[in-house]
Amino acid sequence: MVFLDINTFHGPKAGGIRTYHQAKLDWFGGQSEHAYCLIHPGSGYRVERPSPSVYSIQVYGRALTRDPSGYRLILDYFRVYAWIRKLRPQVIEAGDAWLTSWFCLFLQATGLWRGLLISFYHSDPIPSYVRPWAGRSWLRRPIAGIAAFLFYAVQRRFNVTAVASRAMEDSLRRHGVSRTLRLPFGVPPVFFDPPAPPEPLRRMGKSGAPLRLLYAGRLDRDKGLELLLEILPVLIDDPSFRITVAGRGALADRFEAVKHDRFRFAGFVPGIDAMAALYGSHDVLLAPGPHETFGLVVLEAMAAGLIAVGPDAGGTGELLAETDSPFRFRTNDAEDFLEKIRAAAAADLPTLSARHREVALRYGSWDEAVARMVSAWKERA
Repeated sequence: MVFLDINTFHGPKAGGIRTYHQAKLDWFGGQSEHAYCLIHPGSGYRVERPSPSVYSIQVYGRALTRDPSGYRLILDYFRVYAWIRKLRPQVIEAGDAWLTSWFCLFLQATGLWRGLLISFYHSDPIPSYVRPWAGRSWLRRPIAGIAAFLFYAVQRRFNVTAVASRAMEDSLRRHGVSRTLRLPFGVPPVFFDPPAPPEPLRRMGKSGAPLRLLYAGRLDRDKGLELLLEILPVLIDDPSFRITVAGRGALADRFEAVKHDRFRFAGFVPGIDAMAALYGSHDVLLAPGPHETFGLVVLEAMAAGLIAVGPDAGGTGELLAETDSPFRFRTNDAEDFLEKIRAAAAADLPTLSARHREVALRYGSWDEAVARMVSAWKERA
């Protein structure tokens, strides 16, 4: 079979979306039964074939940020359609809710392509972006309501909407999107055995060591970072904490401007090995975002033995519930967030670390996750 993915938010610094597609490129590249093509945006047209069964096609996409390596919006759909005609995929997966979804639904509706059309629900744009934009404005709120109605109406047109968590499955079904399938993600094996840390860690039973806190991910408001910025001065003032923030995004300048011996801004961390080393040198992951569709960074950190402090909502809340975690704070409550971090500092971290790793092991590796996806789409196609 031929599988084709289109995702306008895949890029060299795209975080979880890049991790997801790289896992698929690696899996399909290691077999010969199926062919796989990933179409993504870039500054120009480029065709790569990393293995006989895999194509990676870059088409022109307009940059959405000042960083040329950041997110881009695919605009060259003539070449996208040319590759669909050439490869004749039985399965197409649209990985974003913008022009890609409309384009794929148009091809299917007009008969220009026939096959199984999947929407993988990587982001939840209505609560993440649309509702915060609307706020309490009497003018914007009706616009947001119309946008939400149209968004979910379009989402119902797909043959299947794939989600990675029960939280997203429940949310979509509440909005009438009933054809869903849960396909959880996995973890690179290196995260289960990260490099030895250069300094003692509390989660390894070193009671005299400072508690090392980590935030890793996109530095944008939809990740709940206003909450972290609110409590950051309190954390820095406490000598029992050391804080690292890693990532890139619109709020990077605000974190980079923080200067203190107990705070480090690590910026963008490239590569799995570097991320494994980062996880391995910290005790607790801070995951303030309430709109995570799965919580991939949380799962990775749990695999590496970190304890996570996160909200009681979204994919993160679901993962923490599986560990029976006492460190779930009330969504958007800065005071409760801080209280749960302090509770983690006083907890039996070695025991909790083992519990977090045990839950992560149930999800398995990315190879297992991709194999589950391929099996599901084969059956439906």
